Amino acid sequence: MKKTHLILISALIFIMLCGCGEDTDNEKDTDDQSVVTENSSSVSEDNSGIRPVSSSLTTPLGIDEWGSAAKFSVSMQKYYPVPVRITSVIKGKDAAAKVKQFMDSSDEYDYKKPEDDYEWICAEYEMELNDFPTDEGGTDVSITSFVTDKDGKSIEYDGKIISVTTINMTDDSYYYDGTHKGLIAYTLPEKYSDQILILGEYNETQAFFK
Repeated sequence: MKKTHLILISALIFIMLCGCGEDTDNEKDTDDQSVVTENSSSVSEDNSGIRPVSSSLTTPLGIDEWGSAAKFSVSMQKYYPVPVRITSVIKGKDAAAKVKQFMDSSDEYDYKKPEDDYEWICAEYEMELNDFPTDEGGTDVSITSFVTDKDGKSIEYDGKIISVTTINMTDDSYYYDGTHKGLIAYTLPEKYSDQILILGEYNETQAFFK
C-alpha cells in the first residue's frame, strides 16, 4: 500500500511540475511579444524624422515650423524637395552687424547702410539633407529665396514699389546629410510687416514663411 501511495504521490508531483513549466514558458512568450511591440513603437516614433507642413501665401509657416522647398541637385540635374525651417529673424543693429561682417569678408559685395527708415533683416534657417542626392563633393545649404507681400506681389510702401533683393549668406561648407544652418538677408522699411519669405525655386516646391 505504501509503495502504491508513493507512486501516486510521485506521479501527482510530476504532473504539477510539468504544468508549472508550461505556465512559465507561456509567460516568457508573452513578455517577449510585449517587448517587441514596445520596441517597434518606439523605433517608429524615433525614426519618424522631420515631417514638413504644406504652406502657401494664405497659410504661411511660423518660426521653427518645417516646410518643403525645391533645391537643385547638381549630381542629378533636377530639383528635389528638402525640409527647411526658419529658426529666427533678426532686425536692426544686430542684423546690420551680421551683414557687414559677411560683406567685409566677401569679394562680391560692398557694405552699404540701408536708406533712411529702412533696416536689414536676417532670416536664419535650417535645411535637412538626409534624402537629398549629392555627388562625391556634397552640397551647400544655399537655396533660392524671394520676399513678396502677403498677396505674392511686389511690396508697395509709402506709394513706392520696392524691389527686394535677398542675399544668401551661408558659408562655403559642403555636406552629404544631416541638418545645417543658413542665413538670408534683405532690407525693408522699418514699419513694414506684411512680407512673406519664400524658399524654393519658382514653379517648383516652395515653403512660405511669415
